[in-house]
Amino acid sequence: MINYQASSEEMTSEEIKEANRLMWAVKGMLIPLGYSRDDVNSTLKGYFKRLWCNCDPSQFDGFEEAWELGKEERLKKWEK
Repeated sequence: MINYQASSEEMTSEEIKEANRLMWAVKGMLIPLGYSRDDVNSTLKGYFKRLWCNCDPSQFDGFEEAWELGKEERLKKWEK
């Protein structure tokens, strides 16, 4: 289960994926690899608030495919 209140240290692969999914919904891209773990955590919390009750399911079209292509690099960088 995704913990939207997780600290940067507490984030698991689930929170990292969700942060990327929310970035996809807002910006149409995965989180850039230049982001720090704290930036990923801020993205998770900030975009969750931004999208609450203000989201069309089509905003997530293509995310799973993009995630499969980019998840290995991102999890390696941000997962503890």
